[in-house]
Amino acid sequence: MNKKVIVLTGPTGVGKTEISLKLAAKFDGEIINADASQVRKKLNIGTAKIDTSSTSIRHHLIDFLDPTENFSIYDYQKLARKKIDEILKKEKVPFLVGGSGLYLNAVLYDYDLSASSRSEEFIKQYNHMSDKELHQKLQEIDRAAADKIPYSNRRRVLRALEVGLTGTKKISENITKNIPIYDCLFICFNTNREELYERINQRVEAMFTIGWIKECQDLLAEGIDITKIKDIGYREIGQYLQGLLSLKEIKEIIKQKTRNYAKRQLTWFRNKMKCQFINIDYNNQDDSLLEAIKMIQQFLEQR
Repeated sequence: MNKKVIVLTGPTGVGKTEISLKLAAKFDGEIINADASQVRKKLNIGTAKIDTSSTSIRHHLIDFLDPTENFSIYDYQKLARKKIDEILKKEKVPFLVGGSGLYLNAVLYDYDLSASSRSEEFIKQYNHMSDKELHQKLQEIDRAAADKIPYSNRRRVLRALEVGLTGTKKISENITKNIPIYDCLFICFNTNREELYERINQRVEAMFTIGWIKECQDLLAEGIDITKIKDIGYREIGQYLQGLLSLKEIKEIIKQKTRNYAKRQLTWFRNKMKCQFINIDYNNQDDSLLEAIKMIQQFLEQR
């Protein structure tokens, strides 16, 4: 296998973006975004999206979808694999950078997602059913998937049900897939929990300082219902703008949700990806960069 791909991942707020730019520059690489939130246009501050015009490193699959446009994991899988092949043909190094573990695994492992993308008509069939009733139906179709997906995650339950009823394979057969289709180096950046949570809290405060509420007001002015945007924070700011919650309340909710998300990400990286972890010391980040450079050099030199 000679299709070498570098994966740079880690929990939200750890500092992947800055270090990925340095590594891509060092190894003549191009970056493919693997953050599900950053594929959408106009959601800039709340997703900590990089301004690609501020760097010479070429980026792909970032800032190209409308905020409410349908986009499935299968859609991402097809586009990302195409970009990887294009970058390899140019004899450059593909860097997948982001914290969406399912996106990464769907691209890099032998996940069969060829069943049709989520159908709105399919979803409407089950509007009358509660989350628990829907989960019970999934248990009847694909117990293995039901055991892994909580009943409260209606979106994933519906997707698993749709695949089980209309696809050639159950979604649980993809959940357990562990066959890579590329030669991958997985580097996961992390830091101690207290440091990470403090960085997350500070980043949320900074987002408000640089205009997150104004970003949301602009979306509303365009007729976009921000309370339906799934990315953390937009729904909460929508509630604030409706007078339902105070600014202090939404900040704390967003911080807590982001910390919880970071915790879930780390669980995924530890259990579902073959990661080599690099702990970042923010007082001496050059050491972390050098450690990553050494890993990548050794990986690229392997035949």
